[in-house]
Amino acid sequence: MTSARRRAVLLIVDGLGDLPVAGLGGRTPLEAARTPNLDTMAAAGRFGLMDPIGPGIVPNTDSAVGLLLGLPPGQADRLKRGPVEAAGAGRPLRSGEVAVRANLATVEERHEGLFVTDRRAGRVTEATAELAESLRDVDLGDGVRAEFRPTDQHRGVVVLSGPGLHPDISDTDPGELNAPGYLPECRPLHPAAARTAAKINRFTSEAHERLRGHAVNDERQRAGKPLANGVITRGAGSWFGPGNIVSQRGARAAVVAGCNTVLGLARVMGLDTVENPAFTAALDTDLDGKVAAALSALNDYDLVFLHVKAPDLCGHDRRPVAKRDVLERLDGALGPLAAAGVVVAVTSDHTTDSNVGAHTADPVPSLIFDPASASAADRAGVEFGETACRDGALDRRRGHDFLDATLTTMGC
Repeated sequence: MTSARRRAVLLIVDGLGDLPVAGLGGRTPLEAARTPNLDTMAAAGRFGLMDPIGPGIVPNTDSAVGLLLGLPPGQADRLKRGPVEAAGAGRPLRSGEVAVRANLATVEERHEGLFVTDRRAGRVTEATAELAESLRDVDLGDGVRAEFRPTDQHRGVVVLSGPGLHPDISDTDPGELNAPGYLPECRPLHPAAARTAAKINRFTSEAHERLRGHAVNDERQRAGKPLANGVITRGAGSWFGPGNIVSQRGARAAVVAGCNTVLGLARVMGLDTVENPAFTAALDTDLDGKVAAALSALNDYDLVFLHVKAPDLCGHDRRPVAKRDVLERLDGALGPLAAAGVVVAVTSDHTTDSNVGAHTADPVPSLIFDPASASAADRAGVEFGETACRDGALDRRRGHDFLDATLTTMGC
């Protein structure tokens, strides 16, 4: 680290943005939360709105976080969720393989096909390793095999290996806004992907056969819990080596996270990771420990990315009060960071509307706090949130521009 370079933490609060909620008095969860540390940093710094991908575009996590981690904008379309999840699961892809992001899901057999009643099987966490083991090696014929690996909660990845595979296939996940609904058939989006689509459909059928009679599901049925008896997929892709703007600017960076997607992104992009069993992708994550780990990592790195998943989970589950509460917990953990004398940037990968449980194209609240030039004289009483950020001094920008502004503030 050069003497002229400033150290920084870029906090990515997954799903931070939201829309007004009637039950919170017409405020968003962030606006309803008590966030004195965020308020103080916003008042003493610059704050505004940021479009993770671009105005009017609904972001997905992999591309939006990827841009914040240094993915060149021109490569965003090539980055697919499947290979990222595989990297996070410790299964980097080999040439010719195809990976898809997967959910354990609850499905029902109906005359028209499999009907997805719960895309997350009740956010199943118990015995997912046992369920996954039954799908560890599935022979799909023609020399093609499938391997399912679990990651966080209901999430996992399916890797297809064998001849003649091509990643241009459609999703079998009906999506947040179409569930409950029938599990779509996987279709080729390119003539060369016909075999791959057929193998995904065969895997879907085989997975249901193996899971519906699994001992873990027998126990879940007795306990009245949603069955994890199906697999839905999305985000197919093959490996490629993306560039990284952070390293091109000469900064050494690391990622503190518990989310498999973010850890996978870090590995794909050549960034070091800081992990701990207490750093999870759930509400039980150790927020104080993550902040302490980020500050400790600054002894060896110029820039540390700190990712927190929990607010997004509450948004998807349509629990705005819980989202408010976890944002208050997060703010309470930020005291040491705000007082550390380092540049602090705060933003998000997308807005998650807790009224409907889905990502939206709305911009996200963001701030850059530079203690070297901090002055709260003109902005006392700032309450960091969506409404305040509309009139903030930080120009509205895109995710990669926000990263650029952070690096520039650092002197990179």
